[in-house]
Amino acid sequence: MASLGALIARNPMIAGGSTAFLVAFCYVSANAIWYQPHIHRSALFATRDFVRPDQYPQEEEPETTFLIERPQASPPAPVADRVAMQVQDVLKQLGHYQGAVDGLPGPATTGAIQTYRQSVGLPDSGSIDEALLMQLGITPTTSGIVPQPAPRGSTEGEAQDQTALTKKVQAGLKAFGNDGVEIDGILGSRTRSAIREFESIFGLPVTGEPNPALYAKMREIGLTN
Repeated sequence: MASLGALIARNPMIAGGSTAFLVAFCYVSANAIWYQPHIHRSALFATRDFVRPDQYPQEEEPETTFLIERPQASPPAPVADRVAMQVQDVLKQLGHYQGAVDGLPGPATTGAIQTYRQSVGLPDSGSIDEALLMQLGITPTTSGIVPQPAPRGSTEGEAQDQTALTKKVQAGLKAFGNDGVEIDGILGSRTRSAIREFESIFGLPVTGEPNPALYAKMREIGLTN
């Protein structure tokens, strides 16, 4: 050790240069072998497998996904059918139907129609047809949907229909035992009184007026056809 120290003392520049070289060499070697993240080629020996730059593994960029929610179109509102509404109203007054009188035939309406048809001897069905309308005292019509304002000139036709219904009701009242009721289509006090009595007996709304529910009940028990 003494001789090494004497040698360094005699040649300080050589010793300093050698030390600096060793430090730099160790740093470069360690960096090349352990710390350098990319490929390289060494003048002495290769410390990485050589791969061309265009062969570097490429990291896939994350995909950005946008969720687009479109408002769903509302289904069109159901349209009420005027004839179905009349049928519901009459069946409700007769006690066969308990739902809303809205003109929208559903399971409750179909079931009520089927029950009524069976009770009066019509073919077993839940549909509205001409036979059912006649049985209920409703004038068959092909106009169908949503109640519309009555066109001008229809008053006379409505009056004729009402007169015909009154005669049918009067015939039913006469068959029921009201001998004093005349079948003349005129809605007098005697006819009104007989109608109220009939409606009260059979649990119908007491109106004193000829109406499809009253006529349907008369047909149901065989007083008229």
